[in-house]
Amino acid sequence: MNINENTDLIGFIVWLICSCNLGTKFNLELRISIVTQYLTGISSIQLARKYHIANNETILLWVHRFNRFGIAGLKPRPMNLEYSSEFKIEVLNWKQQHQASLSETALHFNLSSPSTIWQWQRKFDLKGLSGLNRVRGDPKTMAKHKHKKVTKPTTAQIQARHDKDELKQLKQENKMLRIENEFLKKLDALDHEKSAHAKP
Repeated sequence: MNINENTDLIGFIVWLICSCNLGTKFNLELRISIVTQYLTGISSIQLARKYHIANNETILLWVHRFNRFGIAGLKPRPMNLEYSSEFKIEVLNWKQQHQASLSETALHFNLSSPSTIWQWQRKFDLKGLSGLNRVRGDPKTMAKHKHKKVTKPTTAQIQARHDKDELKQLKQENKMLRIENEFLKKLDALDHEKSAHAKP
């Protein structure tokens, strides 16, 4: 593969990112772009500098997640996902039994951030099993909101909001499928080109 073809691929992916502009710092398109650049031979250290990512291990984790789960492994997760204390114990036990790193454990359990496991371990070390139970809300804040009167939306308002959300979700899914399709085409073209160059 020559430099012009690498530049074309990278330029195409940057165009995809700019055209989507989902507003998250490391949205799916950016992650796809970074993983693609890594797969074309750019080091994780260079990419971390270029995109102001604090640790190049983040990029390597994305690459491993892509290799294991495909594009689904690169999708950002909501920050407010809740896990049961049983699941947290299972994760911590697996990590200890396999003497695995935080990154390896996160990859094994398809968790988006190794630091989540570190936090669970810290809470478990400090408070035992009770440290892994989720305490919902701040009692002081909850008491303030308890006395506010809430007006219920009408059925028409609920339906209109539902329709709007559904349309937005369908548009987003359609956009993501187009991006995924283009990404897979480019990846396939890279693969064919590598195998063509490898033949004597």
